[in-house]
Amino acid sequence: ESRPHAQMPELMRRHSLTASTLAGDTKIPVPPLIFTKGQGEELVAISYLGNDLCGHVGIIHGGLLATMLDEGLARCCFAALPNKVGVTARLEIDYRNVCRSEGFVVLKARTERVEGRKAWVKGRVERLDMGGKGTGNPWEERGEVLVEAAGLFIEPKWAKVRLHPSVA
Repeated sequence: ESRPHAQMPELMRRHSLTASTLAGDTKIPVPPLIFTKGQGEELVAISYLGNDLCGHVGIIHGGLLATMLDEGLARCCFAALPNKVGVTARLEIDYRNVCRSEGFVVLKARTERVEGRKAWVKGRVERLDMGGKGTGNPWEERGEVLVEAAGLFIEPKWAKVRLHPSVA
């Protein structure tokens, strides 16, 4: 369990779309709570989405959901890549249901395959069922699917040199 945005150095956080620009009382009031399984195998992130993230009144903007999936799927696979970093090469998104504001959502991601510097990841955003009799296990719970995505993430060739300068 972690809140990666809360651990980000202030200088980096200040220039981050999701850790700074989208953060706030009526946007994303607290950093997402993230759970991971294995070395880049699975990820679950729980977020609260406020009213100032809407495209239409009361409906979360689809671009925000795409951003959440881009970051969530990427974060899921990073630990499986050689230097633990990657960039989005492809992101396919299918919107299934309206995402209402002022509620909790759960992003679930699973790394499907890793080949060298490439990782293929699938995921979805679900509405968190606050009244159900669930198992209490975020990996097994299943809410209404709002958005599904599949992505390809590639570790840049410069990652080894930039992240480990002594290798150059």
